[in-house]
Amino acid sequence: MRAYRSVRVALPFVVLFSAGLVAWRADDDLFELRRNFEIFGAVYEELVVGYVNDIRPQPFMRAGIDAMLAELDPYTVYYDEADLVDSEISQQSSSATVGISIGERGGRLTVLEPGAHASAYRQGVRVGDVVVQIDGTDASVLTVQEAYSLMGGEPGTTVSLVLERTGEQDTRTFVLPRERFRQRNVSWAGYLGPDTTALIGYVRLDQFGERSGREVRRALRTMSREAGLNGVVLDLRGNPGGIVSEAIDIVELFVPSGSPVVSIRSRSGEGDESFRTEMEPLFPELPVVVLVDAFSASASEIVSGALQDLDRAVVMGHTTFGKGLVQQVRRLPHNTAMKITIAHYVLPSGRSIHSSELNTASARVAVPESAAFDTQSGRNVRSGRGVEPDIILDVPFESELETALREDGAFFLFADRYAASACSAGPSCMDNRDAVMAAFRSDLDARGFSFETEAERRLNAVSHELDTAGWSGPSDAVASLHANLDAEKRADFDRHADRLFTLLQAELRTRLYDEVEQARQEVARDAWIAEAAGLVRSPGDWRAVLTQ
Repeated sequence: MRAYRSVRVALPFVVLFSAGLVAWRADDDLFELRRNFEIFGAVYEELVVGYVNDIRPQPFMRAGIDAMLAELDPYTVYYDEADLVDSEISQQSSSATVGISIGERGGRLTVLEPGAHASAYRQGVRVGDVVVQIDGTDASVLTVQEAYSLMGGEPGTTVSLVLERTGEQDTRTFVLPRERFRQRNVSWAGYLGPDTTALIGYVRLDQFGERSGREVRRALRTMSREAGLNGVVLDLRGNPGGIVSEAIDIVELFVPSGSPVVSIRSRSGEGDESFRTEMEPLFPELPVVVLVDAFSASASEIVSGALQDLDRAVVMGHTTFGKGLVQQVRRLPHNTAMKITIAHYVLPSGRSIHSSELNTASARVAVPESAAFDTQSGRNVRSGRGVEPDIILDVPFESELETALREDGAFFLFADRYAASACSAGPSCMDNRDAVMAAFRSDLDARGFSFETEAERRLNAVSHELDTAGWSGPSDAVASLHANLDAEKRADFDRHADRLFTLLQAELRTRLYDEVEQARQEVARDAWIAEAAGLVRSPGDWRAVLTQ
């Protein structure tokens, strides 16, 4: 009995001590906050008032705020009054567009993509057309943003575009209506070939916008009703995320009702929330493969990570971006605001998808860097690293030559000229590899294309150091190395010919096919999609990945 009474007496003491300890820590944190705020204010005031040169208070404070936020995660952002005004105008604007994407190629504003459902495409605007005038304004003096501003306006109004096409002497004039377009979330859906009787459904989801869950559901349900489905490949590569509720709707297609999908957890625990599926799945047993890459983020990681944790899908590709943080916009004095990270997403296994690589010395997101967690069947998954795929696929190697050609716009510019000069008979013009590659080399020579490799840059630096030091002895050796590097650069065109030809064909398809056929062709040639389809066609192998 005495021992029991001792415990009864000790318990209130422990509770009071713990409460006091928490209060002490809170007071200590508050003291540190006030202390550092006073120091910051004093430094700011002394500099603005007493510095030798005049300091403008507003931009000086903005620089300080931006510097502080740079020490946190990339998603915590400060908005001053001008930022908020611009944002509100953009949100309230009734502006419509003509449905084309433009960018700078070869120093000129160029059509990168006309929307397949826009009047511009139906009237004949094509990829590679150079913008000469927009409503009478010389396009050569416009930035890309200024061009978009001129093309935007009230729905129902029109804008006149004068375009120049490679291989044609005369310009073309288009009068295009400004329209509102609802951006599609699913860019392509259909059966995967070459033998579509395998009934492998494919859906490419580009973003998690409004109704994206409904679009995926409709695409899969349509295929299921038409001929049936034996498996699904969901492509989330390059998908930056979006609305989290849409991600939950997509997971809901494949897992039992009541399954956990994602939780939101904050530092204080206030407002923590867990989300589960509410509807019975349409496809509870179909083999599912999800394709992801380094640009799959946020909601993409919730879908792929949840299906992985629930052992419902095999994730293939490369480790995802690792954007597992939740933001909230909070108003500040004098019509300013801050988007601040308040919580992080947690998947069903308990792991976070936030990449620890995004942490800083000032603020480390409070999740384990690589702690191990288990899926429902006991497979090991790690936290703090994005979503790591069950099967890693090879990424095509990008040579220095390819990088230089991309930066030069060489593929784009060549496709314009080749399509105009050699493709009058149709798409078969791009199947002759020797002809395409010879024309490409000729085009590069005519434009005087050149590039410098990293090895050349280092050799030039060494050569400069030798010259500065007055050492003439190694000059012959340096010259010999330069000659060898030049030979290697010339050999690069043959060494990487397969890859270059593939890229040229992809660019030519944008000139020779409509948007739907382009997508169909790309899907048919995609090595990752072929790998995913192969796994779905072998349910035993698919199931083995989920149980190993």
